[in-house]
Amino acid sequence: MSLIEPDDAPAVPRSVAALAASGEWDVQYSLPSGRWLTAERVVVRGGRRWRLGLTPVSAAAVALVVWRDEDVVAHVRGTEAQACAQAHLRVLEILGQP
Repeated sequence: MSLIEPDDAPAVPRSVAALAASGEWDVQYSLPSGRWLTAERVVVRGGRRWRLGLTPVSAAAVALVVWRDEDVVAHVRGTEAQACAQAHLRVLEILGQP
């Protein structure tokens, strides 16, 4: 899986806050800073359990990991905007939506 540039997909979320606003993502925050630590979404489709996870790995990079059942099937790093856009598009792909 390669990251897309957020400008290539203008209608997709570009931040964890935007993903969280959908109500479909579980976001854990640090206390007292309020900075997000992890964001996770589980999708069950076709007898498979997909888990998508985002976590910051540096001030400028976020990791996106995708599990299918118990196996890691994708792992990429990029900016928060890139990782969030890719996570959103991956969910649509899993759900069979364009």
